[in-house]
Amino acid sequence: MNMFKLEAPWYNFQKKVKAMFDRDPDITVGDIYQKENGKDFGFDVEVRNHEKYLALDRVLNRVKIFGNVALFITLFDEENSLEDEAIAVYKAIFKDNPIVRSIEDVVDVTGTHHGYVVFEPEIIQFYDDDLSDYHRNWTGLAQNIARELFDDAAHGVHFCTADIRENGEDEGSDDAEEPSEPME
Repeated sequence: MNMFKLEAPWYNFQKKVKAMFDRDPDITVGDIYQKENGKDFGFDVEVRNHEKYLALDRVLNRVKIFGNVALFITLFDEENSLEDEAIAVYKAIFKDNPIVRSIEDVVDVTGTHHGYVVFEPEIIQFYDDDLSDYHRNWTGLAQNIARELFDDAAHGVHFCTADIRENGEDEGSDDAEEPSEPME
């Protein structure tokens, strides 16, 4: 008896892209991975020729929708990394802005660069006729505003809020008080 194996259409699409560029020594198509939202998927296309990268960047569809599932294609150039350029852009944008604690470049286990704009852990609030707030204020975090203003995770740059313990306070530090004995 023959057994049929059915795959989701986003796997089939990734195989089409891989087949298109499989024999090109300058292009590597990565495997599919599930996005953090648990619903969507993505895969990377690494281009080692900057001229080819620029051409693909202009014409390659970066998002393919399959019903209620989106497949995201991340295109990056090993020689002239857009992640590095994007990190430099955010460093220029937020230079001397006290709302930003740091902008970090981190390499994951696959060798992919990720940029993180790390905002200070503070609440931003302004009067906005917000009827959901008793004082009619809008209240939120800088990272959420940045996600609305900029394309979050575009070119590998993410927005986040610093951990309040990064100021030298650590849960496991020796300076922490020992728990007191229970009262009898």
